[in-house]
Parts: sequence; structure tokens; C-alpha cells
Amino acid sequence: MIPNLISLSRIILILPIIFCMIINNINLAFFIFLVASFTDFLDGYLARYLNQESLIGANLDLLADKIFICSLLIFVSFHFDNFTFLVMTILIVARELSIGNIRQYYLETKKINKAKVNFLGKFKTFFQIFSLGTAIIFLDSDYSSIVEIIIVIAAILSWLSLLNYTNVKN
Repeated sequence: MIPNLISLSRIILILPIIFCMIINNINLAFFIFLVASFTDFLDGYLARYLNQESLIGANLDLLADKIFICSLLIFVSFHFDNFTFLVMTILIVARELSIGNIRQYYLETKKINKAKVNFLGKFKTFFQIFSLGTAIIFLDSDYSSIVEIIIVIAAILSWLSLLNYTNVKN
């Protein structure tokens, strides 16, 4: 129960992050972003520690990741009016929607083991979160080209993860 509430908190924290960015309090937005990002580790850790792992909890964690990452990617793209970031956001969101449908297929066809997340998927999520954090801090600065490189790498990792997931699982 507690791990699931922590996963839900990641979704709820999207609004304060966006609000802080709108009022130009980037430091507070980044702090809240860090707290929300930490919940991605904390919910899984507590689920294992409290012996509360469940299929619904694992899926809620994945859903919270997708909502958190995709919502903030879209907002950041428009907030900072950055075309490169927007194109990479479209690629990442397309990947996230695709993987959700593939997982749903595996679950419906009773191939639950094929629906599990692998290391590349976890690393991809970490890198997406890292790219969002750098964007919040640096996209509106002299370092915006570095942020653009980081988001391009995140998009490439996202699609490599999708290809790996579909090739390994079939």
C-alpha cells in the first residue's frame, strides 16, 4: 500500500513542478523534481523491503514513470520553446505509448514474464529523468546545446530499449 502511494505521489508532484516553472522559481521546481524522481527508487525499494511487491504495484510504478516523464517533457518543450527538445519529446512519448501497448498485449496473451522491465529499460528511465533535470536547470541558459545533446541521447536510448524489448521478447 505505501509503495503504491509513493508511486502516485510522483504523478501528483507534476503540478507543483510545472507551477514553479511558470512562476520562474526554477530552484524550487528542480528541488520538487528531485523529490519526485527519488520516489521512483523509493517505491520499488519499499515494496521489496516491506514484502509488498505486486503486479498492480509494478504496473502503477511504470504508469507513474510514463505520466511523470511524458508530462514534463511536453511541458518543458513548450515552456522553453526549444524545437530540438520538442522533436525528441515526440520520439520519446511515441516510444512510451508503443511500449505500453506491447506490454498490454503480453499481459492479455498471458505472457507476463515478457512484460517485465529489463536493465536497459530501467537505465533509459534514469536517463530520461536525468535529461529532464538538466533541462529544467539549463535549457534556458548558455548550456542549452548540452541539454539538447542529452535529450537526443535519451531519445536514442528510448528507441534502443524498445527495439531490445521487442527483439528479446519475441
